[in-house]
Amino acid sequence: MFVIPGLIGGDAAFATWTAAPVTLSEEDRDDAVADCLASSKDVGDNMYTEDLANAEVAIAERRGAWVTVVLAGADGFDATCTTDASAPWWDKGMIGSIGKLGAETDPSPRALKPTQLGTGVIMNEPISVATGRAGDDVAGITYTSVAGDDVIATVSNGQFAFWLPGDELENASDGGSIVTVRYRDGTTEIQEMRF
Repeated sequence: MFVIPGLIGGDAAFATWTAAPVTLSEEDRDDAVADCLASSKDVGDNMYTEDLANAEVAIAERRGAWVTVVLAGADGFDATCTTDASAPWWDKGMIGSIGKLGAETDPSPRALKPTQLGTGVIMNEPISVATGRAGDDVAGITYTSVAGDDVIATVSNGQFAFWLPGDELENASDGGSIVTVRYRDGTTEIQEMRF
């Protein structure tokens, strides 16, 4: 019996991951959003059903075979999903979050308000994730990894998202994480992201 990797799909150990994201095609975007909605709908005994129905797509990006979707809505609602789009439907796996921060926690114009900041596991591999809300003046975010890679965040519709393979953000929820933030006026600043 022969197994052909191209037929079974899946990106073992994040082999295709890229530090810079690309925008999803319309078809891939629709598929990724549908997957995110489906995987989020039953969370918390369906307590976010209305929020999901009213949420808008804030971010839809690809890093190699991996897609990330951030859905955002009223009162600080967001749902985030990262999945391997090349994996077969029965073995896709997903990592993400869902919840509401409340409108009173909107970030100031140059601030970042993480909703995910740390390390999880997907497909038996560690993944470090940072997502959340970005102030109106934030145009870009770069995280420099331990290996020296500049990981470029997607910043769109008041949200930001970036992730990288490995566990280097494992303690970030307690200790914070350093990023370079670029503002709409072209200036940059080093910020420490923390909850």
